[in-house]
Amino acid sequence: MREKRVSKKENVFVSSRFVLPEHREMYVRMKEEERRYVPPELDQDQLGALSELVWQAFQTRRVLTLTYYDGQSPRRLSAQVVHIDRAARRLKLRAGSEVHWLSFACLLHAELAAPF
Repeated sequence: MREKRVSKKENVFVSSRFVLPEHREMYVRMKEEERRYVPPELDQDQLGALSELVWQAFQTRRVLTLTYYDGQSPRRLSAQVVHIDRAARRLKLRAGSEVHWLSFACLLHAELAAPF
């Protein structure tokens, strides 16, 4: 069975070389959404192990290397856990002279630094 071919004259959209700015912006936005990083969801075992490592680093004052999601991409931070805010579910971290607050929900992975 032969398919009927549509001529360029009949299909105005295909033959058009002019693109409205709104359509171009929508297309660019769609492509950015496709490239956007989506963090993995951690199961209960992974969350428990992550929580245990954070607690251990806090108790021993060891440096913790965290991988977290900043809203756009994964980031890494090596810091000491200064405070655990259980009510707000966030961590206060000190990396040198800088202080960072990270939500526990954005954490993806944690590693304890080797002791000196």
